[in-house]
Amino acid sequence: MSYPQAESNLFVQFYTDAIELKAQSEKEGRPIFKDVPFVRIIVPGDMNNIIERIAEESDKHRFANAWARYQNSEAKATEGTPLEQWPQITRSLLKECKYFEIHTVEALSNISDAHVAKLGMGFGELRTKAKAWIEAASGSAAATAQAAENDRLKQMLADMQVQINELSEAKARRKKELIE
Repeated sequence: MSYPQAESNLFVQFYTDAIELKAQSEKEGRPIFKDVPFVRIIVPGDMNNIIERIAEESDKHRFANAWARYQNSEAKATEGTPLEQWPQITRSLLKECKYFEIHTVEALSNISDAHVAKLGMGFGELRTKAKAWIEAASGSAAATAQAAENDRLKQMLADMQVQINELSEAKARRKKELIE
């Protein structure tokens, strides 16, 4: 397969970014994210033409060298609530967790007692907070889902009202044209 511009003529970078899983977030009552590979394609010298999107299968073949570099350097993808999204963690504890390869609230809540003891002071309490937060969020999942559904319905009603108004105005214009 031939491509318009070879990989050597472009700056291509694959990277991981988190996307929120909306349905699962509503179900759980807390933000749930999944790491997904993205691609950034730049024509050198043309900073106004940058393509940045979720990587597609064709990108992996088209930019095989960049994809191989990405696969060799990226950490295992994670799913859950990133610690950065958790309001109960301090910056310093966040950095410590990252050092120990703990990236989500779920991973933190599932650390064994033996590992908590090795991690040091404060991690036992942090694990307890993570468990409590997940439990509380799960308890409010129904309310969160209901609120999201209400918002969707309100938006639908607002859109329908706009359509009704537009139809009414069009009908009034036609009636006015017929009278004149």
